[in-house]
Amino acid sequence: MSHGSWIPIAAIVAMKPSLGQATLVSAQRLAGALIGAAVAAVLLLVPASEHGLRLFAVQRGLEVVALVLLMQGAGIRFWNYTLYSAAIAAGALILVDLPQPSDYAAEGYRVLWTLCGVGIGLLVMLLAGLLAKRTAEAPPRTA
Repeated sequence: MSHGSWIPIAAIVAMKPSLGQATLVSAQRLAGALIGAAVAAVLLLVPASEHGLRLFAVQRGLEVVALVLLMQGAGIRFWNYTLYSAAIAAGALILVDLPQPSDYAAEGYRVLWTLCGVGIGLLVMLLAGLLAKRTAEAPPRTA
C-alpha cells in the first residue's frame, strides 16, 4: 500500500473520549485532508513546465512554502482544526512529492487513506461505546 501509513495516523487521531468528539474531529480532519490535497496538487503544478535553473529555484521556493505551511499549521492548531489539518497535509504532500515527482496520485491516496483511517477510528469508538453501554447495563453477579 503506497502511503498506507496515513491510515493508522488518521485512526489514532480520530479516537477521542466520546463518539461525538470523534465524529467532529474526523469530519474536520477529512475536510482538512481534502483541502490540503487540493492545495498541494495546485502548487505542484507550478514546476511542471520549468527546466534547469528555474526548476531548481521553483523547487526551493516550494520547499519554503511547505515549511511555512507546516509552521502556520502548528500555530493555528487550537484555533481551527480543519485549517490545521489542511496546512499540515499540504506541507507534507509538497515535501513528499518534490524529490520524486509523481502523477499526483499521492494526493488522492492521502485523502483515501485518511478516509479509511477516520472510518476505522470511528468504528473503534462506536464499538467501545457499545461495549461500555453493555457493561453498564449488565446486572451485578451475586455469589
